[in-house]
Amino acid sequence: MKRTALLLLVGFISFTTFSQKIEDITVETSYLTYPRIPVKDINWSGITAEVAHNSISLGDKKVLKGTNLCKAKGASIKDAKAIENFYYNINYKTPAAILRVNDASGKVLFSKYTSNGDDSQVLFGKDECYFIEQILVDIWKKQEEGFTQDLATDEYKAVTTEAQNFIDQAVMFHYVPEQVEVFSPKTNKDHNYDSLLEVAQQAAKGYELLNNDYENAEGKALLEKSIAAWEKELEETNLNDRKSRINKKVAGTLRANMALAYAYLQKYDDAIVQSRKALNIYAGTTNNRTMKWEALNDRCREQNTYYLMNKDAEVDLSEHKVVVENKGMDAFDTFKSDYNTYASNQQGNELMAAKEAHDKAVDSGELNKYEGMITQSATQGYMLMYMSFQKLGEFPVEVCDLTQLNYIYFKGQDIETIPTEIKKLQNLKKLDLSKNKITAIPDELGELKELKSLILKGNPLPQSELDKVAKLLPDCKVKF
Repeated sequence: MKRTALLLLVGFISFTTFSQKIEDITVETSYLTYPRIPVKDINWSGITAEVAHNSISLGDKKVLKGTNLCKAKGASIKDAKAIENFYYNINYKTPAAILRVNDASGKVLFSKYTSNGDDSQVLFGKDECYFIEQILVDIWKKQEEGFTQDLATDEYKAVTTEAQNFIDQAVMFHYVPEQVEVFSPKTNKDHNYDSLLEVAQQAAKGYELLNNDYENAEGKALLEKSIAAWEKELEETNLNDRKSRINKKVAGTLRANMALAYAYLQKYDDAIVQSRKALNIYAGTTNNRTMKWEALNDRCREQNTYYLMNKDAEVDLSEHKVVVENKGMDAFDTFKSDYNTYASNQQGNELMAAKEAHDKAVDSGELNKYEGMITQSATQGYMLMYMSFQKLGEFPVEVCDLTQLNYIYFKGQDIETIPTEIKKLQNLKKLDLSKNKITAIPDELGELKELKSLILKGNPLPQSELDKVAKLLPDCKVKF
């Protein structure tokens, strides 16, 4: 009875089949999005929104055949007959369009391509009875100019409508409805995940409470509590053992859960860190899940930009109508120039914000600075290949925390010592430290029981250390 009530509360539970089953709870909710322009102390009467576009471009046309019900002029419908007729399928390029928002002084506050100019098609003569192809050809010659003008008129109206629809959202605070999924591994014969399912249900309740109420204290508290529980579970992560309780799939799932929760708490820096961690677990892999995580990462980066711009403004959910004016084709080049300047500045701001978030996470220990350098392949596993022109100078002790690593390539990095913490890399199979300045081998290297290949060529190691390596790693192929 209790479970039935819970299902009615949060929506429904569906099951997705992977090698390990993952259970998801689906919830209808919404998140607050911020205006694309700075709105604190804004003078709405001075805001202008304009769109400019280039022309449509007709391409090739192809004669097609179809069947229409046709009758002679003046005949009754009962005399109509189904006959084969000819018509054109015409390819064309829709107009590219740029939206621009200015303040009263003419400063560009926002600019965006609302249309990039897409390939499209239109039919000519489809509903007519051109039963001879030459009739179609002759009619097209007479009507081509008018048909093209009518098509252009419709497309330019669509440009204005699309820009207006966007601006109606872009200049206001508003809620964006979405269906979110909270994931949990399904209990099986090897591991009990009932506690994680309870955490997922708890988070689902939080999202429900935050629907159209981004400041709901109880909803935020439930998400914070869920994040803490997921973080605690992730301490058991073992990415190299599919049978471990918090394996690769479970770890990626929990990181993605955390990223979404942080996004709803408007802690976008933390959301970006967690989505990157999830993606790093699947480095070099693209599937439906990783694409969703990438999309969330991009969304958080964009949202963070506008959040930082307007976080000090009072959240005003009332409608502010700004009417878009179509400036036509003559203004397109000017709009394009303004867009390029705006986009360059905007991209710089986003990159700066992303770097600040990354540096903050590294400084706090939340993110390992070398984690983003990991790649993965089906044959080599998790690989860290440092190939920067700036030499490391030492073996980074932070790398020893990346316990999923199977391969490390630190060739020619002026490394003099190997940290004792290397013993934590219990999944390491290959270590390339050739052409460095290493003179001694720590005993802890002998604890790497999975190490099968060690490359030490080009290091000034004395014979005593070479003999030591052979004793420490009798089953490892060592190249001196």
